[in-house]
Amino acid sequence: NVVIGLMVILSKQPIRDMDFSSSALQMFAERASAELERQQSESENIQLRNYLANIIDSMPSVLAGVDAEGGEGSNAMDVEGNKLTPLKYHGGWSYKAIKQLVKLHLRMPDARAVMREYARMLRVASSPDAEVSPNALEKGVNGMLDRVSNLVNNASAATDDANADPKALARSVYDLTLEAFHPSTGIAPNERLWFKTNLKYGQLLYEMHETAKLQWVIRDLLHSSGQPTDILDGNANASMDALLGEGGGSAASTTGGTHVMEIAALQIQLYSRLRDAKRLRAAYRRAMSVRGGIPHPRTLALIQELGGKMHMSQRNFDEASQAFFQAFKSYDEAGDRSRLRCLK
Repeated sequence: NVVIGLMVILSKQPIRDMDFSSSALQMFAERASAELERQQSESENIQLRNYLANIIDSMPSVLAGVDAEGGEGSNAMDVEGNKLTPLKYHGGWSYKAIKQLVKLHLRMPDARAVMREYARMLRVASSPDAEVSPNALEKGVNGMLDRVSNLVNNASAATDDANADPKALARSVYDLTLEAFHPSTGIAPNERLWFKTNLKYGQLLYEMHETAKLQWVIRDLLHSSGQPTDILDGNANASMDALLGEGGGSAASTTGGTHVMEIAALQIQLYSRLRDAKRLRAAYRRAMSVRGGIPHPRTLALIQELGGKMHMSQRNFDEASQAFFQAFKSYDEAGDRSRLRCLK
């Protein structure tokens, strides 16, 4: 409720219909107000981005840093071929400042600037001397990934400018994140974060209709969890039993069962799109045979919904009805409006 300008109506004749004039004035005032607020917000974003950039550039000893081994660090983008290396950390606000700078570049969006600053953020956070807790790091990285995914989902049309292509930016950000947190080769090995990032990446690739790359992501997930990469492998059931363990109530078996169902959800979506009925049935049976896993209700609902469609295509209407009903309940538990889709 802050006044940002005045608008008046001038007429050569007395205004007789005051209600119409008032409504017209209000309609045009709202449009003018929205445009003025947009320009003001854009101007503030540019000023804040330049302000943070000036702070960072004026503090080379804090943010440019040196490699953990003692050599000079490089702020070049890793997409140019420079190997990720941790930066020595000096100051508790460096990570937060760079994170805010990445957010500002994402608003533009400026892909080259995003990748440059995001690489710096990961290098600072991965330093042995960093004062970034694992929870804060995971929250910050997940926030960045969600912002990038939203750019893809909200993109209005394709662009020829590679520096403004949200899909190319998303692939670069996810690939760099997976490289940084890889359990064996990353600069900050984090198996949990690496696994969750792969799941998010797989879902985004499915929505982007990039099935070839999605298959590679699923293959990495299966390999990391000790499952056969081919769903039709004859040893698949034995491998899954070994993964889940004999006791269904242990924490290890619960985690393993959850991972199996999360990966199976991606597989079911992929095979449904590829119309590979044989592998779709195998993935669905594997997911529904898990006991002890605790996936997110939305993941379970997705498996059940696609299973219902599979049963429908096979004219198994009783099984389809049960699957759709279970999917409705799971979507409802997750508070997802997709539950209405199961009633059609």
